[in-house]
Amino acid sequence: MASSEETGKSRRSDLSFLLTKGGLAFLLRGLTMAGQYLLIFTLARMYGPATMGNFTLALIVLQLFAILAQAGLDNRLTRVVAASGNPISLNRIRTAYSQSLLLTFLISTLVAVMLYLLSGWIATTWFHKPQLEQSLQYIAIALVPFVLIGINGAAFRGLKNMTGFLLFRGLIPFLTVIPLYIAGTNGTITPVAAYSFATLLLCGASFVTWYRYSGIQTANYQEPEPVKFILSDALPMMLTGSVFFLLNWTDNLLLGIFRSETEVGLYDTAFKIASASAIVLMGLNAIQGPVFAELYQKKDIAALNKQVKQSTKISFFITLPFTVIVCVLNAEILQLFGTEFMLAGTALVLLAIGNFISSISGSVGILLQMTGHQKAYNKIITSTAIGSILLNIILIPRFGITGAAIASGSAKIIQNIASVIYTYRTTGLFTLYLPGIDKLFPFKQSSQG
Repeated sequence: MASSEETGKSRRSDLSFLLTKGGLAFLLRGLTMAGQYLLIFTLARMYGPATMGNFTLALIVLQLFAILAQAGLDNRLTRVVAASGNPISLNRIRTAYSQSLLLTFLISTLVAVMLYLLSGWIATTWFHKPQLEQSLQYIAIALVPFVLIGINGAAFRGLKNMTGFLLFRGLIPFLTVIPLYIAGTNGTITPVAAYSFATLLLCGASFVTWYRYSGIQTANYQEPEPVKFILSDALPMMLTGSVFFLLNWTDNLLLGIFRSETEVGLYDTAFKIASASAIVLMGLNAIQGPVFAELYQKKDIAALNKQVKQSTKISFFITLPFTVIVCVLNAEILQLFGTEFMLAGTALVLLAIGNFISSISGSVGILLQMTGHQKAYNKIITSTAIGSILLNIILIPRFGITGAAIASGSAKIIQNIASVIYTYRTTGLFTLYLPGIDKLFPFKQSSQG
C-alpha cells in the first residue's frame, strides 16, 4: 500500500499535470473562442444578423461534410499515437499517420467535389435560400484543407501537444477578419471566401509544423494495417462525431430550414456566447483523451479516477461564475453586438444552463471512447440526437430561437446525465461534480470490467 506521503506526491503530480497541460489547453481554447467572438462581432457590426446567418449555415455544411470526410480517422489516429509506447515508437506513428492522411485525403477530395456539385441543390432544397449557393461553393473549396488540419491536429493530440492540436483551426477566425476589415463592406471578398482562404493558408502551416515537431520523416514504415481494419475501427468514432454534430448543430440547421437567415444569426450569436462556459471542459478534453487511453491501457483505474475527479472539479468552479453572469446580464452582453441581438436573451440563458450541466459532467464522452465503451456511448448520443431533432422540429416553427434553445439545452442535459449514469454503472467512475456529491457515489474499482 502506498504511504500517505507517496499518495500526496501523486495527487500533486496529477494536479500539476492538469494545471499545466490543462492550463495551456485552456489558454489555447480561449484563443480559439476569442477568434470566434472577434469574427461574430465583426460580422454583426459590419454586416448584420442576416449575413451572419448565411455564414453560419455555410459553416454548418462544412462541419457536416468534414465529419463524413474524416470518417473517424482523426480520433483513431489520436488513440494509436497515444498508445505508441514508451519510449514513443516513431515507426508506428509514421505508419499510422501516413495511412490516415492518405485515406482522409482521398475521401475528403471525393466529398468536396460532391459538395461543390450539389451546392445549388442544397441551397434551394435544404434551406430554401438560393443566395446560399455561392457560399457553399467556397466552403467546398475549404473542405479538404479543413479536414487535413484536423488530421494533423489529431496527431499532435496523440503526442499530448495541445498547441499543435488547437492552434491551427483556432487561428482561422483571426485570419478571416483581416481581409474583411481591409476590404470593408463594399469589398469583393465575402466572409465565407475569406474563411476558405484562411483555411488553405493554415493547412500548409500545420503540415510544416507537424513534420518539424514529430520528426517522423526519420522513421521507417512498419507493415501497414489493412484498410478494412482501419475503417472498421474508425467508423464507430465517425458515428459519434456525426451524432455530436446533430446535437450541437441541429438547432442552427433546422432554424436555417424553417426560419430566416436573420434568426439563424441571432441564435448563433447567443450560442457562441453561451459556449464560452465550455472553454474549460474543451481544454481539459483536449488533454484527457490520450491520458485516459494511457491509464486505461496500464489498468491504473485508481489514477484514472483521480484524473477524472480533479478535472471536473476545476471545470465546476470556473464555469459556475460565468453561468451566473450570463444569466443575469444577458441583455447587456447581447447589446454589445447590436440592439437587434437582444431578442436572443431568453435563448442565451437556456443555452448557458445546458452548457453548465455539460461542464460539471466532466469529460465523460472522452472517457467512454478511450476505455472501449464507444458503442454504448454512440447509442446514448444517437438516442439523444433523435430526441433533439424531434424537439427542434416541434418547437422551432412555433417558438423560433427560443424553441431551438429549449430543444438544444434539454438534449445536452439528458445526454450528459445518461452518460454519467452509464459510466458509473459500468466502470465505477462518477464524473459529475457538485460539492459533496462524491460521497453519494463513491469510486467502485471492483466494478471495473
